[in-house]
Amino acid sequence: MNPQPSGRITQFPGEHPRGRWSTGRSKVVPGFCPPQPTSLDELGLPFSFVCELILKIMYFNGNILGRDVAARACFPWSVAAEALNFLASEGYCATTGIRGSHGAGADFAESLQYLVTNAGRERAREILELNQYSGPAPVHLDDYLDSARALSDESPTISAEDLKQALNHLVVPAHLIEVVGTALTGRQALFLYGPPGNGKSSIADACATVLGDPIFIPHALYVHGEVIRLFDPVHHRLVSGPPIAHDRRWVLVYRPVVHAGGELKGNELELAFDRSLGFYEAPLQLKANGGIFHVDDFGRQMIPPRQILNRLIVPLESGLDYLNVARAGTTVSVPYATVLLLSTNLDPGELVDEAFLRRVRYKALVPDPTLDEFKTIFERVCQSRAVHYSDTAVEYLLKMHYEPVGRPLRGCHPRDIVEQMVATARYLGARPELSQEMIDKVAKAYFSDIRPSSSQHLGGNARTLS
Repeated sequence: MNPQPSGRITQFPGEHPRGRWSTGRSKVVPGFCPPQPTSLDELGLPFSFVCELILKIMYFNGNILGRDVAARACFPWSVAAEALNFLASEGYCATTGIRGSHGAGADFAESLQYLVTNAGRERAREILELNQYSGPAPVHLDDYLDSARALSDESPTISAEDLKQALNHLVVPAHLIEVVGTALTGRQALFLYGPPGNGKSSIADACATVLGDPIFIPHALYVHGEVIRLFDPVHHRLVSGPPIAHDRRWVLVYRPVVHAGGELKGNELELAFDRSLGFYEAPLQLKANGGIFHVDDFGRQMIPPRQILNRLIVPLESGLDYLNVARAGTTVSVPYATVLLLSTNLDPGELVDEAFLRRVRYKALVPDPTLDEFKTIFERVCQSRAVHYSDTAVEYLLKMHYEPVGRPLRGCHPRDIVEQMVATARYLGARPELSQEMIDKVAKAYFSDIRPSSSQHLGGNARTLS
C-alpha cells in the first residue's frame, strides 16, 4: 500500500465516503428518535387536516385497502381508522368488503377496501384547489423544533484521526485537515478557495461523515395550516440497515450535504410556494440542517456574493433562521443547525470584504498538487481501474501536454484522463494502457485547444487570506 503523501488535496475515485451505516452493532438509535404515536393527540395535527389528507390519498389512488391508506399517510392504523370512520359517516367514502389478507392481531377494518363516493370526490376537488399535498403526513413545527434542540445539544467530538479516515480517499495536507477539523468541531463556517478541480466539493461530502450519527428528519412540516416539504431525495440519503421503531412521518438519513453551485438563486434560500400544488418547499439551508450547506463556485451565481452572505449572516450568528409563510400571514423561526461551507476558484479578494472574513472564521487554500503528488494520484487511479501504471508514461504526458503550454497540474486530471482512456480503449476494442499513442489520443480530446484564461481563477500560488 502506498504511503499517503502530506501534499495537496485531490479526489481519488473509489467508494463513496458515506457508505452503508455500520457501527459493528446490530442496531444504533440516534440521539433523537421520534416515538410512534398511538393517538390523534400525539400527532399534533388537527383532525380536519388528517381527514382531508386521507381523502386526497384515496382520491388519487382509487380503490385502496385501509392498511395502505395508513401506510401512505405514515399514520398508525388507529388514527387512520378514526379518520376513515368519520369520512364514511359523512358519506365521503365507503367500503367494498374485504380484499386483503387479515393477519393475526390485525384490525378487521385494515383489510377492507375503501373507495371515494361522488360526494367525496366533490369535496376532494375543493380541498385540492387549496392544497394538493397527498404524501406522508407532516410533523408539527413544534415537534421539529424539539428534535433540533436535541440535535444542537449533541456535541460529538471530532478527532483528527476520524477526519483523516473520512478524507482517506483524498490526498490531504495536514494543515488543511487541522483547519477543516477545527471548523467542524466548532460548527463554524468554512471558506475553501483555490484552483478548480482539486477536490473542494469532495471535502464537503467527506466532512458530513464525522458530524455524527444519522439523523431523523420529517417528510414535511405543518406550520399554521400550511405544509412545507422538507425531505428531498436529491439531498437526503436514506439509511439502510436494521429497522428502528419510530414515527413513520420521519425518515432516518445520513448527515446531508446540500450542494448549491452557480445555478443558486435567491429564492432557493426562502420558502418556495408552488401555486399549482398549494404547498411550500423548504429552503436549501433548512434541508441541510444537521449536515453541511455547501455553496460551490461562490461568486459565479446570478445573485451577487454579498446578497448570499447577507441572507445567511444572521442565521449564521444567531443559530436561527426566519421563514415567511406568506399564505398564513406569519413568519416563523426555525433552527439553523448546518455548517456553511463556501468554496470558490475565483480571487477571494474580489469577492469578500473584511466583514465577511470576520464572520467566516476559518479559511483554507486548496492548492494544486505538486509533481510527486500528481504522480502518486495517477498511480492510485490506475490501480483502481486495473491499468498498469508507468512513471515513464506520465512523464511523457507532462512533457508533451503540460510543459509546452504551461498547463497547471490539477488533482482531477489523473482520474479524468484514465477514465477517458478506459472508455476509448473499450470503444476501439483494445486493452487500456498508458501508451504514448493512447495518451496523445486522450489528451487531445480532453484538453482540446481551449485555453482558459488564467485571470479568471486562482493559480497554485494564490495568496493566503488572513
